[in-house]
Amino acid sequence: MLSKRTKIILTIIFLVSLFLIYTEKTDADLVAERTVKNNKFTATTLSFSQRHTANNSNISMLFKTVGIQPAGFDIGAVRIKKDGKMNFKYHLKVVKVGGDDVFCRSLNIQVMQKGTFKFQGKLVDLALNSVVDDNNHQDWIFFIGLDDNNTSLQNKICEFNFDFKTWRNTPDENIGGFYAQRVLNNNMLSGNW
Repeated sequence: MLSKRTKIILTIIFLVSLFLIYTEKTDADLVAERTVKNNKFTATTLSFSQRHTANNSNISMLFKTVGIQPAGFDIGAVRIKKDGKMNFKYHLKVVKVGGDDVFCRSLNIQVMQKGTFKFQGKLVDLALNSVVDDNNHQDWIFFIGLDDNNTSLQNKICEFNFDFKTWRNTPDENIGGFYAQRVLNNNMLSGNW
């Protein structure tokens, strides 16, 4: 059993502890305040879309080619439109998602912008960097062809994406901060010859 003196000391300790918990500032607290003037904060957006060049509607697939043969080609066009307020740099590359490896490596691509070829080579090697600024959009024209007449390429499929990813410092940086990424699906199917 506790003595009367111990009960009084415990009660005082309890009350002082309770007082200190609910007190925001005491004479022992150090408080530093600094006023910063003329700061301006703005919120912005980074977004873009892939549009049909004829009617400006959103698209998710560009090529759906059936029966391509040697010396044959197909043409597709896309508009990269700035939907946010920020200008941005972006990287375009091809990512194979399915189909026959040999057939995919046999396809050639030419990429044109503003009447100039920006890339000519193998489809699987496509990699380009570009900038969308205050013009708000860029138009791209793609020519995909098959020059190889090897009969082992008949009735093969190549499924690939055009991958558009914004970047700040380098195109291969990890995604973080403000970024946007869009994908255009594509299918190429070879025919018989």
